[in-house]
Amino acid sequence: MSESTSIVADRIVLTLPRDERLHGVATLVLGGIGSRFELAYEKVDDLQLAVLSVMAASDRDSVTIEVDVDDERVDASVGPLPEHSASDRALRTVVDRLVDSVESSERENATGEREEWITLRLVRDTPATH
Repeated sequence: MSESTSIVADRIVLTLPRDERLHGVATLVLGGIGSRFELAYEKVDDLQLAVLSVMAASDRDSVTIEVDVDDERVDASVGPLPEHSASDRALRTVVDRLVDSVESSERENATGEREEWITLRLVRDTPATH
């Protein structure tokens, strides 16, 4: 009998007004994701802080968080952001220490404009085998 590999893949999309009073909703959702996928408390805490830091860089009326989770990693993409946000030294100093990698990308919005997004990646710990 061969052992099968299970790949769990989920996507959660959350769009919030930029109002700081609603940042707790983002941390609650990220905490729930961390709990569901059995992430270490420290990793969830780091991801929450990194996402909130990137959200604070947005100058739009609302910000979207897209979280993709599979067996190997958690990716949280945040945007849209002002141009060159990913190269902002202060922001990178914070997020580079909290997550395993940071990637910048551009996406086209409904009106054809290019927008910057930042993806924060955490590599999931592999469970110990007994």
